[in-house]
Amino acid sequence: MLAVYRVLSEAIARARRAEGPTFVELLTYRLAPHSTSDDPTRYRSEDEVDRWRQRDPIVRLRRHLSGLGILTDEQDAEIHREIAEEIARAVGEAEALGPPDRLSLFDDVYAEPPWHLVEQRDLLARTRGRDGSPGEGDGK
Repeated sequence: MLAVYRVLSEAIARARRAEGPTFVELLTYRLAPHSTSDDPTRYRSEDEVDRWRQRDPIVRLRRHLSGLGILTDEQDAEIHREIAEEIARAVGEAEALGPPDRLSLFDDVYAEPPWHLVEQRDLLARTRGRDGSPGEGDGK
């Protein structure tokens, strides 16, 4: 995380000096499955995941800051509490909006949707929801 901060700080400074764009490539590893229907054990071992879990940048930064005496256990616990509260507020706000229109599944995926997705969207629009409501704009 410190290396990312340094590289991005340098890129921002270059941009502010009007020295042109900077390409920054950041590589990461996804510890969790893609979705609840994904089974990552089909394409990677638990040993591989464990090796990457040991490299978790948040854990490493916490250890580093604690070692320097910059972060105490109490401060770390407070940060976790604040983040949990912020997430709970955001989830509450999102849930209060209700479910999105099911046709929005096709929005913002392609600039020009391929023919098969257009057909699928049209079929979904003609299909009634579980409650018998029409497909278009039913919020389900």
